[in-house]
Amino acid sequence: MSASAAQPRSGIPPHWDVEIDGIRWLPRMIEKARMQERGTLGAYLMGHSPVDKALLKRLGIDTDSFVKLVAANPDDAAVLAALRARGFDETSVRRWSASFPNRYASYIKLWDLDEGYTRPSTWQAPLISGFRAVEGPVMALFRRISKAP
Repeated sequence: MSASAAQPRSGIPPHWDVEIDGIRWLPRMIEKARMQERGTLGAYLMGHSPVDKALLKRLGIDTDSFVKLVAANPDDAAVLAALRARGFDETSVRRWSASFPNRYASYIKLWDLDEGYTRPSTWQAPLISGFRAVEGPVMALFRRISKAP
């Protein structure tokens, strides 16, 4: 991140590149699970995004079980210990984590813009404002549809 980056918006989960024991995205997912439990998830997706699904698959756990596991553990280290106790292929997870910046490069640019880590260009600013106006209802609908049988 550049020194000129904007301040991130409040109420956001950790940045995509924050790691716990070398595993990217896990701290972000843990916080999103906590936000969901507190009712402060807002427009974020918990377990529905392609990135969440990819990590959950590698961890060998479904979204509901992950949220329960997070609720039962006081911090990120305890969550990771509980996941390890359940068992997962740590080599696969670390390989996925190492490839994260290349694999999700287009998403990363959007997250950083949306969360305020980078400043939008003159032409991007009105698009981002417009998106934020509909983001919450669209994501709520997406969550509802994706849970349908």
